[in-house]
Amino acid sequence: MQNDHPLIIASKAGDVSEVTSLLTEEPDAVDVRGWMDITPLIAATWEGDSPDVVRLLLDAGADPLAVRTNGDGALHWAASGEVATLLATAAGKPGLAARYLFDHTPLHVAADKGRADVVAAFLAEGADPAALDRYGNTPLDLADNPAVALLLVESGAPLRTARPSTPLHDACRRAAGDPSWSPVVSLLLERGADSALRDEFGALPGDLLGDHPLRDGLVSAELTAEGAHGQLAIRPDGTEAVTTMYSGAVLVRWTLSPSTTPVEVLRSGDRRRVWGPADAGLAFSDRESVWLRDWVDLDSVRTLPADALPEDLHPHPVVSPDGHLTLLPSSEELHVFDLVKDVVTTRLTGFGDWSVLPRFSPDGATVAVANSMQGTWWLTVLDVADGTLSLRYEHTADLPNASVPEIVSDVAFTPNGLRFATWVRPDHHGAGESGYRGMAVATRTDTGATVWHRRVDDDTVGVPGEVTSARLSFTADGAWLAVGLDTGVLWLDAETGTPAAHDPSPGRVNALASHPDTGVLATTAQGLRQVTPPS
Repeated sequence: MQNDHPLIIASKAGDVSEVTSLLTEEPDAVDVRGWMDITPLIAATWEGDSPDVVRLLLDAGADPLAVRTNGDGALHWAASGEVATLLATAAGKPGLAARYLFDHTPLHVAADKGRADVVAAFLAEGADPAALDRYGNTPLDLADNPAVALLLVESGAPLRTARPSTPLHDACRRAAGDPSWSPVVSLLLERGADSALRDEFGALPGDLLGDHPLRDGLVSAELTAEGAHGQLAIRPDGTEAVTTMYSGAVLVRWTLSPSTTPVEVLRSGDRRRVWGPADAGLAFSDRESVWLRDWVDLDSVRTLPADALPEDLHPHPVVSPDGHLTLLPSSEELHVFDLVKDVVTTRLTGFGDWSVLPRFSPDGATVAVANSMQGTWWLTVLDVADGTLSLRYEHTADLPNASVPEIVSDVAFTPNGLRFATWVRPDHHGAGESGYRGMAVATRTDTGATVWHRRVDDDTVGVPGEVTSARLSFTADGAWLAVGLDTGVLWLDAETGTPAAHDPSPGRVNALASHPDTGVLATTAQGLRQVTPPS
C-alpha cells in the first residue's frame, strides 16, 4: 500500500541494496507491520520472490512465523524452491504446520498452485503430506500438476482418506486425457492404491481411464446394489421402488413382492450430483436442469424446457399423484409445469430462500410448502385446480420454534391428507443443547393450526445423535409417524406426537416412503429395508 514502511516497499521490490541500507539505519523495523499486518518478510516472499532479500531479513532477525490479519504467513506465499528452503529452515515444524484459508498448510498451498520445487523443499524440511484441510483434503488431493503428485506420493501421502474419491481416481481421470499423469497412476498402484474402490459417483478408477493401456491392470466390475442408498420413491401401485446411489448418479429398481429385491442397476448419466426422486414421481434435478423418468422404462428421460425453470432452481422437484403437474421450487418462487400441455401454468412468489419444499397431498388437491428464510420457517398451503395453484393460507405466526436459526428438511402428508408433518432443525451442524436434533410439527391441512410438535433430543431417542435433516413418513393406516434420524427410526404416535420407540437397527436413514402394500421402507447404508412400527 502507498503508506507502507519503506522497508516493506523495498522488500516487495526485491531491492537488496535498499533493504540493506534500511536495516542498517533502522534494525528494529525488520518486523514492521503494514497493510493487513504484512511484514517485510511476507512482502519479500509474496511479491518479491527474492532469495537474497529473504536471507537478509532472516539474518536480521525477521520472524518467519509472523502472519497477516487473515492468517497467512511467508511460507504460504513461497513461490520458488530456494525461498521455500530458507523459510522452512527458519520456521521449522511450527511454520510448516501453520494453517491459512480453509485450514491449508503451506504444503497444501504449494500443491494447489503446482509449485513442484516448493513442494520438494517443504517435504525435505519435514512437511506432513498427510495433513488434512477443513474439507478433509490432503495436499495430494489438491495437486493438479503430475510432478507435484509424484513428489507427494513418493513422500508417503495417504492413498485413501475419508473422501470417496481417492488419489487413484483423480490420477486416472487426468491420465485419460493427459499422458503426463500416467506415471502417477503407475506409482500409486505400485504403492498399493486400491483400484476396487468406487468414488462418489460409483466409478472405479479404471472406469475413468477410458481406453488407456493402464486400464488392463485395474479392477473392473459391474455395478451392484450393495452399499449406501440415498433417495427413494415407491411406484403408485406398490409393486416397485427406485432408489439412488452414489450422489444420485446410479439408480436401482427394486421389486417389492414377494420380497424386496434389486432387479436393475442403472448408471443415470454424467458425473454430477443429482437430487430426487421424492414421493411416487421420478423427478430429478442437478440444480441446473430437471428431468423425469418413466416407471416402465427408467432409460426413458423427459427433460423439461430450460425456459420453464425458475432462476436459482432448488433441486427438489415433485410430481403430482396423477402425473400431470411438476412443481419447480426456487429461491422465493414456485413454478407449476403442466406435463400434458408442456407449459408453465403458474408462477408464484413469496416463498423461502434457504429452503422451499413442496409436497402434494395424496389426492393431489393440496400442496403444502415448507419455507425457511434467514433462520425462520413458515408454511404455505395451496389449492390445486385445473392445473394451477392458488393460495389457501400462509401460516407464519405462533409456529413452534427452538429460539435458534432453523431450516426445514422434509414434509409428509397423512394418507387421508387431513394433516401433514414438517421436520424443522437447527441451521448448524453438531448437536444442540441436550443433544437437540430438531422437531416434528403436525399441522391441520385445512386451517394451518398446529396439532402438536415434538422436540427430538437425546432423551427422546435414548442415544446420542446429531442435528440432522430427518426424513418423515406416515404409516399407511395413519397411526404412526416414522422419523428417520442419523441413529435409526423414531416412531411417534401420529395423533399426539408421543414417542413410542426408537429402532436403531437401520442406522442412519437417508429416505423414507410408505405404501399400503409394502409398509414403511427406508434407505440406509445397507440398502433398502422395511421398518416396522411398534406393535
